[in-house]
Amino acid sequence: MEYGKTQLKEKDFSMKNALKRKGTIIRLTSGICLILVLCLCMIGCGGNSGEEEPTTKSAEDTVAIHAGTIDVYLDEARYYAYIAQGTYETYYLTEGKELDWSKKTKKGVTMETLVKSTVLDDICRRECIYSYCKEYNIDLSEEEQEQIRIDLDNYYKETDGELLSKIGISKERLKMVFEKQAIAKKIENVMAFANENLPDETYKKWKTENTVTAEVQWESITFNQPIFTMEDLY
Repeated sequence: MEYGKTQLKEKDFSMKNALKRKGTIIRLTSGICLILVLCLCMIGCGGNSGEEEPTTKSAEDTVAIHAGTIDVYLDEARYYAYIAQGTYETYYLTEGKELDWSKKTKKGVTMETLVKSTVLDDICRRECIYSYCKEYNIDLSEEEQEQIRIDLDNYYKETDGELLSKIGISKERLKMVFEKQAIAKKIENVMAFANENLPDETYKKWKTENTVTAEVQWESITFNQPIFTMEDLY
């Protein structure tokens, strides 16, 4: 699997700042940083034939993405995708515009497709790096674990109700997501300390050796219904 090579600096758009005029607060506890421009071209990374019907199993038991030998479940995929949707919509609102997800980009695909491909790439990179946790003997300190507990509480207190409903992830599962993010970040830091190019090189190698398959459940995640509109600013 090979993604497009364009990689710009990540930007963390705070929903709390964007919607402060209304007092709507979204704390992006995940610390997700989204690449605004990413080439969609992904060789070996695609959906199933479409013959599979959506599962009736719970989101935490339903595989949405096969990242090589690693399964990513639907509730986790929804978390990343809908946080991204809300982040982008909020950013556009701060520019005085509402985001049209069906609009074609210069890449020839819709904004929805482009952002979802970015999210998918971000998920695969995190899973790749996280898989080295035993090799690097990385664990979370008590202080880091306490911060995750705080982030969890803030997520449920401060996240907009509609966004909370769309994501639909349990506290136990979200704790796992936050822990995985924190550990993957620590591993990247250790890799980069030894060689600043090592995280990128590690992920690049992983992509050549693994195939990513997006299940129909991933395809069912859409941005048809906006989370934030201009009305949220007033």
